[in-house]
Amino acid sequence: MGSHASILSIARAGNPAQAWALFQSSGWDTRLDDPKALTLKGRLLKDQAKACDGADRAQLYGEAAEAYAAAAALERDSYPLINAAALALLGGKPERARSLAQETLNLLESDPAQGENAYWRAATRAEALLLLGDETGARAALADGIAKLPRAWEDHAATIGQFELILAEQGRDAAWLDRHRPPPSFYFSGIIGLDEADVTIGQDIDAIIARERPGFSFGALAAGADILIAEALHNAGAELHITLPYPVDRFRELSVAPFGDHWLARFDALAEVAATLDVLTELPDEDERSLAVAVELADLVAMGQCVRNAGVLKSRPKALTITGRGDEPRRQHLVWADSGHDQFAISVARKPDHQSIAGPSGEERREIAAILWTDGLDRDALSQLPEAARAFQAAGDARYRISTNIAELLSISRSLLQHNPDSRISLLIDIMDPQRPAASLLEQAGDMARASSGGAVLTDYKSAMVLTLEPGSHAVEEIGELQTAHGPVPLWSLV
Repeated sequence: MGSHASILSIARAGNPAQAWALFQSSGWDTRLDDPKALTLKGRLLKDQAKACDGADRAQLYGEAAEAYAAAAALERDSYPLINAAALALLGGKPERARSLAQETLNLLESDPAQGENAYWRAATRAEALLLLGDETGARAALADGIAKLPRAWEDHAATIGQFELILAEQGRDAAWLDRHRPPPSFYFSGIIGLDEADVTIGQDIDAIIARERPGFSFGALAAGADILIAEALHNAGAELHITLPYPVDRFRELSVAPFGDHWLARFDALAEVAATLDVLTELPDEDERSLAVAVELADLVAMGQCVRNAGVLKSRPKALTITGRGDEPRRQHLVWADSGHDQFAISVARKPDHQSIAGPSGEERREIAAILWTDGLDRDALSQLPEAARAFQAAGDARYRISTNIAELLSISRSLLQHNPDSRISLLIDIMDPQRPAASLLEQAGDMARASSGGAVLTDYKSAMVLTLEPGSHAVEEIGELQTAHGPVPLWSLV
């Protein structure tokens, strides 16, 4: 029987139909005396409504509103009550929305304990005022709530998303919400061999940060540009989220120490204050990756983290890069350029004796590639694919395909789901020899596919972040952890 938590995790992964099916099969849809079940029902119907158009959307919003209202009637709580009010408006019942909004205000006035915290109490009041047509009061209440918990970024983003729906339904301008959006997220990167004594570099970095005011930053900590930018971001109050291509000591040895001892203490200080510090691990049967390809993958992961964070917070992802004059852009930076997101580049002269990251040697056969693994794939599903996409290799009852063309494998995986929704599918991105992948990578891809219950493509964290950069409409969400022979793997869903 599906728990509330498991159903919600599927819903958050962007699969409302699967979440609703589990909700019904678990018998929660018949529980009319359980406020938690009714609140979850309202949430799931709301998710389904967002995926529909026209009359179907309005009907589902209306059903969601009544589920929330029934929950509020059983247990006086401003959360289901304000949701019922907003969804009644979206369902085409403005009078019902106003009535429920006024009821919400009355409840807030009579019960000071309403609301999960000071922010949500103020935001709920703001939403009720907005539904009642008092935009001036709504603006003031929202500003008051944000002032009470100014760094509750995800809460602010959720409110902004809800207000955008309400204002669109009311035919009002939502531009005033922009001042309340969480700050931008920055991906940062750059060259090692710059002249750190050139004060204009720091001045240019500071000027961009002061103008754009990022709140979150994602990158590595190599000597040179990485550390200069990270220090400026930290000094400006932005969170640092660091992703390294090797374990910390090995990265420090390869990308910091050779460029002068003065960088080591700066690296250590930044690693200490980072909000998160992740490393891209290698599996036991792999040799150490070449620095160039390891850095490329870590850069793509950091870019994906930046884009996803901005998406969750309904703000904007941006990039700050320091390049050497006359340098050809790195492949990963072309990925960002193709995304259409803002990018700020500072071009500097390299030191005459600079050292660059060495490219792959002629003997290096490994590159960034993806494994598409399927269990339960029947011949009919395979026959629906274009001929060029049918080149799968057999692995017992399963099939897999490896390619450096990640976009193609993503497209194939979605086509497979469309024609055979029960297929168990995984998509694993890593550094490998596409002709002779490490056995542990194939094993991990198979383990992830077998963990699927169908309806989505499963992947790991780093792959999910890289897939975030792929164009098209898809969502990635963390759904749990998979225990494998090589340790736990964070499990993500791609819909």
